[in-house]
Amino acid sequence: MMERSFEILKHPSEGCISIKRGFSWPAFFFSWIWAFTKRLWIVGGVLFISSLLIGGLEFFGNPVFAVMVGLAFSLFVGARANYWRSRAAERRGYSYVRTVYANSAQSAVSKFLKGEASTTRPGIFFSVPSFFQKVFAIVWLTFKAAFRYRLFWVLTVILLGSVIALPVLIKDDGTAHGFTQILLTYTIGIITTLLGFATLWISCGTLARDIEEAQIQMVVTKPIARWQIWIGKWIGLVLLNALLLAVAGSSVYFMLQWRSKRLPAAEQQILRNEIFVARGSLKEPIQDITPMVDAELKTRVEESRATTLNIPVLRKKIEEEIKAGQQVIGPNYARRWVIDLGLKKNSLRDQPLYLRIKFQSPESKPMGDAPTYRTVWIIGPPDSPHQAQADVPSVAAGSFHEFPIPPNLWDESGKLTVEFRNYNKTALLFPLDEGFEVLYRESGFALNFFRGLAIILCWLALLSAIGLCAASFLSFPVAAFFSLAVLAIGLSTGTLSKVVEDKSLTGFDEAKPVVMTILDKIGVPFFQALLQLVNLVQQFSPLDALSSGRSITWDQLGLAVVQIVFLIGGIFAGVGIFIFSRRELARPQVNA
Repeated sequence: MMERSFEILKHPSEGCISIKRGFSWPAFFFSWIWAFTKRLWIVGGVLFISSLLIGGLEFFGNPVFAVMVGLAFSLFVGARANYWRSRAAERRGYSYVRTVYANSAQSAVSKFLKGEASTTRPGIFFSVPSFFQKVFAIVWLTFKAAFRYRLFWVLTVILLGSVIALPVLIKDDGTAHGFTQILLTYTIGIITTLLGFATLWISCGTLARDIEEAQIQMVVTKPIARWQIWIGKWIGLVLLNALLLAVAGSSVYFMLQWRSKRLPAAEQQILRNEIFVARGSLKEPIQDITPMVDAELKTRVEESRATTLNIPVLRKKIEEEIKAGQQVIGPNYARRWVIDLGLKKNSLRDQPLYLRIKFQSPESKPMGDAPTYRTVWIIGPPDSPHQAQADVPSVAAGSFHEFPIPPNLWDESGKLTVEFRNYNKTALLFPLDEGFEVLYRESGFALNFFRGLAIILCWLALLSAIGLCAASFLSFPVAAFFSLAVLAIGLSTGTLSKVVEDKSLTGFDEAKPVVMTILDKIGVPFFQALLQLVNLVQQFSPLDALSSGRSITWDQLGLAVVQIVFLIGGIFAGVGIFIFSRRELARPQVNA
């Protein structure tokens, strides 16, 4: 059994007791219950109240944010728990004598009485478990190496030059959207690109170079596991990226605030209402049409006199007909959406709302000759004198449009009714997934910007894991090439989607029947699985959300951490640690 360190404390009349140093897992899981069992009444009361507050945050606030706060709280309690026990014992008359390494508290007292002991004592704030201390030592060495080779300073200069100097030289068109394109989309994109390629290069070099130059042998001879070396380097790279991202992100944020003051007053208003904001989205729930499809399919099959029917094709046709009935609004017809605000009706009172619409038209003409359409919107409870009308006379099909609507137009139950009346001579199609939504202010731009940078950090953490995984079994040049190849595959979603859609690696010809070869039967499922993994990462792009003022919620950030860092990054980390732990490091390195 592994020995752990115990503090020995002695009382003049009650004898000796031992308290384990380091992290307390019972306190981590049970917090205030653990405190009461150890007679830490004041600490237990404080922890009990804190647990209630965190529970209230989870019930009334954001669940993902509450889970993150609760995890941080539990880690803090687990790290401080044994320190609290030791100080409470001293207040009861015990005095610290020394530290003993033993398998249990009882054997620690026994060893102390036999004179087997050391003389160290835990830190003032909390005691870090020994395996964490080893990992943090590797993290610190990774930081020192980066500063020693001036890597941090070079990247800082390049980033600042990209996000400050170039946007100053490139002028926007004076509009809010043009300003956003230059100073927000461009700068965030170039930060992600520079840090992404630098992360792959550094992560490959920091491990592969250590192995090739025989420096890793000096580390593995120490009492530290190889997985701790690997994790320490990964954490060091993530923290280095976090520092660089904080410097570049802060520069972008203050540059946005400074340059926005030069815009005209009308454009500044658009910027504040549509871009420098975190807006949530409300949509009408998409109705499950499966029961309707089944009923209609059954009716048509019974009415049909044909001996053979292609059921899948007929079912697909019925689905399209039912969807068309929900999406298409004919001339002189109306379509009504009912949005349930729920508990948000209280926080949205007197707040401006925006309608975001997109529709398609059967009339297709060249871009310059594309027709525009009149859209009339009636907002408010039906047959109510408190309705408002928005008449937008010139709207083009195929693109998104936003316009404000008056606040407080929902009914007593919190349901907002919006009706569209089609006074055009042609039918208009509003897609169920993106044709209609109501936007509202959820939080400020600063917090949204921070969450966007946090998602980018998740991407960089994944790239660090990919680079370290490649360096665990390849030389530096080959590892860098392998990592870039993985990145190229991740950016080729269009090709992957085309292969999965056509169900063929060689292409699809409508004039010929689909015949899957052996290569297709193996390759298409592989590409499909690969596409699903890539989509787990790419679905959290913060660029579109930040440039359009859409909210990046705590739920999205928490899901990004789970999917990108722990799931996908964990796969690469597991492979890298497995190979690195079994690699022969004492083999002579031959430099050509």
